[in-house]
Amino acid sequence: MNFILMAAMSLVPLFLGMSCKLLFKTKLTNAMLVFMIFVSLWQLDVSVLYSVDILNKDVIFFLFKLFRIGSIMLPPAFLYVGYVILKYLSKEEAKWMNWIINKYTLFAYATWSLLIYLINWTDHGLLGLKNIEGFGSTVTVLYPVYGDLSSLFVNHIKLLIVSILLTLISSRKVTDKYVKNFLTLFSLTFLLTYMIGVLNLQAGTFIYSSQIAVMIFSIFIFFIFVHLSTKMIRETTQILKRKEKEEQVEITTSGLIHEISNPLTIMKGYSDLLSRNEQLDVQAKGMVSQIKIAGTHMNSIIKNYNQFIKSGKINPEDADVMEIIKESLVLTSIKIKEKNVFIDVNEQKSRIVKIDKDKMRQVFINLINNSIEAMDEKEQKTIKITIYASNNAMNIVFTDTGSGIPKNEWDRIFAPFHTTKEAGMGLGLSISQRILNSHGGYIEIVKSDEKGTEIKVTIPLIDYEQIMDVAR
Repeated sequence: MNFILMAAMSLVPLFLGMSCKLLFKTKLTNAMLVFMIFVSLWQLDVSVLYSVDILNKDVIFFLFKLFRIGSIMLPPAFLYVGYVILKYLSKEEAKWMNWIINKYTLFAYATWSLLIYLINWTDHGLLGLKNIEGFGSTVTVLYPVYGDLSSLFVNHIKLLIVSILLTLISSRKVTDKYVKNFLTLFSLTFLLTYMIGVLNLQAGTFIYSSQIAVMIFSIFIFFIFVHLSTKMIRETTQILKRKEKEEQVEITTSGLIHEISNPLTIMKGYSDLLSRNEQLDVQAKGMVSQIKIAGTHMNSIIKNYNQFIKSGKINPEDADVMEIIKESLVLTSIKIKEKNVFIDVNEQKSRIVKIDKDKMRQVFINLINNSIEAMDEKEQKTIKITIYASNNAMNIVFTDTGSGIPKNEWDRIFAPFHTTKEAGMGLGLSISQRILNSHGGYIEIVKSDEKGTEIKVTIPLIDYEQIMDVAR
């Protein structure tokens, strides 16, 4: 009866791991499932030692050696979770951790663990099983008799602490607070569970507690993992919606431009021929001239729309946001000096972000120029640029002391060809928004009044779309 109950409890981590896999098909879920499988095998290994009333002792000994793969593979399985965690870090943050946790060390750790498992099948690892007094005088429990190389197994199991600590250290570098909290709780709670489980290594402390601890750990981790995965899916959906919106704009606008360009070319050709016709009177020539002006204007609109479409096509690469801002300030320095504008840059530690440097520089230059123009009639002309990381995003805030943007214009200011200026096509902010949407980010007006305007640019730090990919 004890064996059946304990075996059922041992399967709890496996069922929860499979549930996570069915609910959230992510790379992290795959790592979690692998880990939970070995946790279940570890506890099944303990459970069979309580099956003396049901199974033959030789069968029990065979199953014990078979299921021992669970406890032996736990250290590399935990390290595999840490390896997947590094996908959440930028290359700069993960640089030193990649020297410790990489596919080569993971392979070497797994190979070493398999060697320990093979030794487990020899007399050097296990000699047999013996009866000991279990928890209560009525419980009959078997306990392994170790061979001369048993210290390898014991020390290998203790190496799990190293895996836990490495995973815990790497988790502290994660920017996303939800992921950081999950990994911290995951590492600390399993460390506690492991410390209770280590008591199984001594005959005098061979207890049920490890199974209860593992079950509680599994249920707890399941719920916080569901919370994490739900948040990841929500973030991914928002990013994909912004990208898909820009793709749809490109498809629709490209088709429209193509359909307009053909008749426009015909109209332009015939208007050129008519303008050279000497038989036309003055009034007719004036009409043809108006047609040519209208055609030129339409052609200008098409060129601007083409510029708008191309702004959504990006070639992302690793770049330092602070460096791009400095370059933008250099390129606008003549206008800054001419208008006597003071620039205040908050040089916090910048981050390496995967972006299109040229397109992002275009966004920053446009925002700086807009701020300068908005302060034209102000005595105090200041542009403050602040960079900070928050959760999964890099935020760049541009604050000026300009005349502000009317509240009723906030929703329309990013629309193509909408402008409050006397000159210009009104494409600057719409192109900026398109560039950011193509990066999965966004631009928004935080506040604006007669004292000035604050605009925030947000760029995702973590490529959730890549992390959420289903393993092939």
